[in-house]
Amino acid sequence: MKHLRASRKWKTDCIGKLTMMTWKQFWKKVRRRLMKLRLQPIRVFCFHQVSNEFEPDTMWECDWTQTEVFKQKILALKNEYTFVPLTDAYHHIANDKIRFKKYAALTADDGWASLKNIIPWLAEQQIPVTLFLNPCYLDGKHYQSRETEKLLTLEDVKALVGQCKPFVTLASHGWEHGDCTKMSEGEFEENVLCAEKLLADMDGKIPFYAFAYGYFAPEQVVFLEKRSLIPVLIDGEMNYNERSIHRECIDNNMVNL
Repeated sequence: MKHLRASRKWKTDCIGKLTMMTWKQFWKKVRRRLMKLRLQPIRVFCFHQVSNEFEPDTMWECDWTQTEVFKQKILALKNEYTFVPLTDAYHHIANDKIRFKKYAALTADDGWASLKNIIPWLAEQQIPVTLFLNPCYLDGKHYQSRETEKLLTLEDVKALVGQCKPFVTLASHGWEHGDCTKMSEGEFEENVLCAEKLLADMDGKIPFYAFAYGYFAPEQVVFLEKRSLIPVLIDGEMNYNERSIHRECIDNNMVNL
């Protein structure tokens, strides 16, 4: 009997150890999976001009993508990522949220008139997009003094927001499109505050500021944060848990990213 009881105890101990080991391994795998999800970067993409044909007198070749190529590119990304508004992406990044999906956000810089051709399509695809605008040019002035350039007007922007709500939001790219590192402290602050003043009451406005060309000085980031504006860069980096937004430019005619 003693031998039988010892045998049963040995079996129970073995099963217990095996079960404990299995559960430990299971939770270890779960933990690794959760950590991988938490550390999954959020990609934020930036584009500028999209049209059927390139117009050398009105467009910059480095900022342009042919319409069908752009659509293929976006649909390929949509198959891999869940597109969310920039505000949601930042909420995940800043608060270090566990991410159960691969997220991406889409932005467009400078307010080129050709955006009127593609923003409604993005809304049909239920892909949110944030337009970073320079309010200085919304009244018909020309970017970098090129008289042939075609930019969105204030009426165009309001129409896009109304037509494509809730998939279009607006944010600041500065009053004028200038290299912020070449501005004095006063010039930079004026460039920020003038843009905010015009955009503040517009439908769809969100508190983000994208540096033109991606150039900035550390003290300019501090100024933005004091004004409760979230800094947005364009440096090709991905987002983990920073307090700013890093973007990747997708302006080219290559489908694969």
